[in-house]
Amino acid sequence: MLIYTSCASFKKTRKQTNLSWINKIFGTNKVEKIPTRKIDYTQITKDWNANPVSPEIEIKVDGIDLIMDIYLNHFQFDKYQEGDKVKIRFKNCSEYSLNTCNDEGYFYGQYRTNHNELPWGEFYEIKSGLDKELPNPIHRIQNNNSDRKHFIFFFKDETFECLASDYSLNFYNEKVLNSCKKNYNVVLEDKEIGTSKLEKADAPMGVAFGLVEFNGIKTPYKLLKEYCLKNNIVINTDDPEFEFIDTQVIPELKVFREDGLEIKGVAGNAITGMKDEGYEISILGISYPFYEEEFPHHVEHYKNMFKKE
Repeated sequence: MLIYTSCASFKKTRKQTNLSWINKIFGTNKVEKIPTRKIDYTQITKDWNANPVSPEIEIKVDGIDLIMDIYLNHFQFDKYQEGDKVKIRFKNCSEYSLNTCNDEGYFYGQYRTNHNELPWGEFYEIKSGLDKELPNPIHRIQNNNSDRKHFIFFFKDETFECLASDYSLNFYNEKVLNSCKKNYNVVLEDKEIGTSKLEKADAPMGVAFGLVEFNGIKTPYKLLKEYCLKNNIVINTDDPEFEFIDTQVIPELKVFREDGLEIKGVAGNAITGMKDEGYEISILGISYPFYEEEFPHHVEHYKNMFKKE
């Protein structure tokens, strides 16, 4: 008696037979796919971003910190104008990579992340879900990567990654900074303690402020704190660990132009800052028209913010 089977049934039986001896050797358990880890991140660029055409990235190492300067996106964000930059200080950085993966390469899947996991074009802190093996070229500042945070910044033609303890942002305008050619003398109780370019401002409020370059003072935090305690000056914030201090007005803290003219504010002068980022002196409430005569670059920068193209 002949038994006929369909061609489909024969192929199925043959396939099962072929699989049976494979299963005897390797077992019958199915191999489960390894689930893709979801990248957990915090987006840092919420109300600012790098220039989408030409950020002109500048990187330098300052001790164990990494400093990055880039131009800001004044096309998208109205509060910025051409020439505005941000200085990003990556504190206690162990290593970084500035590689050539651009926007097209990223969307074509040429990076170890993809656009669905981590949207291109922003600055992120990676919380989890992405290993800390940075792509080449890797530049090492320190050998120890323990307890470092993971940062990624996607630019038009490059991708930046680094491992650092933290970061800080300092926004400024290149033109204004280049216009601050004067060095103002900072004096505390008749003793010159340093100089400042007063490179920052709140023009409508008549405020000028800037970093102090101290004259041979190793620990400005100690000097300022001891002076405030001795003279009953209120300290708004005091953090010895980071040597951070924020004072109220210090009557004997004064600022003088090189010709000896004092730059006075009706509300007085105060200092705030920390060891890693420096200390800024603020002159509060400089009257007009003197403010505009002394700081025309600050006034011009403020007016340019409201110019329509």
